Amino acid sequence: MGEYDYSYNLPVDFENRVERILRQTSSSKVSDAFKACSYEYENVGLAYYAGLRGDNWNMQALDLTVEGPSCCIKVLENDEASVRRALSKGLKSRESGFLVRDLLLLPDASSTYPATNDERFHIDVESARAILADIIAIGNQLCLNSLFRHDRSEDNINDYVRDMLINRGYEEIRDQTRHGLSASGKSAGEVDLLISKAGKEAALIEGLKLNCVNRRYIDSHIKKAIGNYNVLGSATFLLAYVDVDDYESFWMDYLEYLESYDFGLEIKRSLTRGVDPSAATRTASVVLSKDGFDFPVYFVTFRLSCAASI
Repeated sequence: MGEYDYSYNLPVDFENRVERILRQTSSSKVSDAFKACSYEYENVGLAYYAGLRGDNWNMQALDLTVEGPSCCIKVLENDEASVRRALSKGLKSRESGFLVRDLLLLPDASSTYPATNDERFHIDVESARAILADIIAIGNQLCLNSLFRHDRSEDNINDYVRDMLINRGYEEIRDQTRHGLSASGKSAGEVDLLISKAGKEAALIEGLKLNCVNRRYIDSHIKKAIGNYNVLGSATFLLAYVDVDDYESFWMDYLEYLESYDFGLEIKRSLTRGVDPSAATRTASVVLSKDGFDFPVYFVTFRLSCAASI
């Protein structure tokens, strides 16, 4: 192939290449959002006459449209520069002869139900991340509230979290009698908190008090949250209310335990430590699969003992 002999075809791995570039140069969140969308392109002719300048002799310009769920398009819009760069690199311009001229990010207003499992999972994760942000904000207030020291009952702390979530527009699903089985598998039971938003079950929340990495106690709550009680594979949050002197050492021990924990389900994305929201809060997450249905699980710890010094 000569210097200006181009294929004028998209690379066969174009879509996968763009996803990998986004994962490396931006974030998995942006990469997953792109994966949940579809794209089409229009060849608008020679790049020079299409208004592109530079070394583009005999190259052609493309107008690209990326269409998908509004939540995914919003993620792409927030990092449009990275998306454009990834698309440009994905084209392998010196082989294909294509250059990106315009990029349109188009929400699919007609789509009311996910078209693929990847799209459904991305929507669920975006919803779960919004819930996580609310839980972290509530937890930080909890840590600052001198009324909520570690000697308060687990139920009392859970009630506070529930009330604050309701204030933020969530609803509690009170009738859980048919939601899942108890640990014995013999009768229906309840989780600490089951919330919905816009009429859809949004998350299952399980709270526990810890003053050390009590493996048996933690194990019982994890099994309750992701197994017997989580029939639908809802986004799951395990909130630990912690009273320790060395919070960072506790967190590292807790993280080590979770990294080696046998969830009894397929792990689709291994445990990942999140960014520390504050000195009193830690987060981590894992993606599990229940009968082929992927769902996120978040582990959040709040150091309530810090309120004792206020």
